[in-house]
Formats: sequence, C-alpha cells, structure tokens
Amino acid sequence: MFIDSHCHLDFPCFTVQRDLLLQQLQEKKITNIIIPATQKSSWSAIQKLCLNHAQLYYGLGIHPHFLDNFHQDDFQVLELLLKSSEKQCVAVGEIGLDKYADADLQLQETVFIRQLQLAEKFDLPIILHVVKKQSRVLQILKTQKFTQGGVYHAFSGSYEVAMEFIKLGFKFGIGAVVTYPNSTKTKQTISRLPIESLLLETDAPDMPLYQQQQKYNSPLNLLTIFESLALLRNESKSCLATQLIKNTKTIFSLNND
Repeated sequence: MFIDSHCHLDFPCFTVQRDLLLQQLQEKKITNIIIPATQKSSWSAIQKLCLNHAQLYYGLGIHPHFLDNFHQDDFQVLELLLKSSEKQCVAVGEIGLDKYADADLQLQETVFIRQLQLAEKFDLPIILHVVKKQSRVLQILKTQKFTQGGVYHAFSGSYEVAMEFIKLGFKFGIGAVVTYPNSTKTKQTISRLPIESLLLETDAPDMPLYQQQQKYNSPLNLLTIFESLALLRNESKSCLATQLIKNTKTIFSLNND
C-alpha cells in the first residue's frame, strides 16, 4: 500500500482520464491521495471531487504563488469551510513563503500567519510550501507557537534545518528529487533523516521524474519515487513501505480507512 500525500488531481490535465487513473492507482495499491488546494477558486471543485471518491482527501489553503486575486474576505470563506467541512478535509494547505513568488513578501507572511491561526483553531496540520525562506518560516512557526505540525512539501535542505522542523512536529514530503542523480546533498540528508519523518508525494502534474517522457507527472510515478527512496535507506522495502503509510496517517486523519 502507498499514499500520495501531495497530488493536484483537481488540475484540468487530469479531467478526461481521471476515472481511469483512479482505477489504475487502486490496481497499483496506491490507495489514497491528498489534494492540496492552491487558491479560493479551486476549493469547491476539490471538495466535490473528494466527496465523489472516498479514497481522496484534501487540504484547503492559499498558495503564495496564487495571491493575485486575494481578498481579505477569503479568510472568512476559508474559516467557514474549515468549520463545516467533512472528514475528508485533513489539512490547511498548501501554504507558506516563496522567494520567487510575485506577491510581496509582507503579503505572503500575512496570509501565511492567518492560515496558521486557522489551522491551530481547527486542530489541523498544514501542508507547507517553502522556497528559499526556511529560516523565516521557522521563525514564524515559533513566534506563532504553532503546535499542529504538518508536512514540509518538496523538502530540499540540510539535515540541520530538517531537524529544526522535526522539533516542531513536521514530516517531509519526498518526491521526484530522489530520482535525480545530481541531487546529492538532498539525498544525503534524506538518507539520514528518521524514518518516522518521511512521506511519499508526487506533486503531480508538476515535479517530473528524472528523464520523464510523459508531458505531465502522474501519481502512478509514486512507485518509482518509492524505489528511489528505498535505495537511500537501510531499511527493507517492506519496513519502509509500512512506515511511510503509518507516518502519513499520523499527520493526516484518514478517517475513511
């Protein structure tokens, strides 16, 4: 069994073949997918998709790359949805800070902090997006006294920084980076991290595998990521696979299983 802890299955590129893809995932024993939202306009569609498929779960949030149409009222809508959402809503996310996002950093921080407060209020973990802002994110999490933990999506960083996030209750989404031969430093870090801190993710349709031929990344590629991760670890594949499932269910309340 495997769980894709981060896949944008709601994106248009999956619409036509989605039912077939879900069938293929079940056949490959990829039993669940967690879909993180990126912006307000996607929230209702993600909720509807997950209500129609019991194996799907989701997070609701505002990604730092999607702040062009942000309004203060979005927080009220988000709070209402989190308050009334069904059990398939398992996180606030995808949220965080990104050095390369178009939005002003002050706005990014304001939106991030408010969403941390909502996650705290509703006892939900977060799905964390961080690019070149690790120190600042750590500082904000500590200042806000955030206690819900979550997943550091698409982790790439040093062992020392990783351990700081672990102290705050975070685990790490391991994706296509482990398939790239030149990702030496990140792979060395991942090889040293506690097995209890690791989750699998594809970020499909983004984050393609090394030498990927398909136009879009697919959640089916989770198996390739697992094989690449297993090469970095000392545990047996069966032990690793079992622990990855346990880790995912420790962070996210997958109540339908």
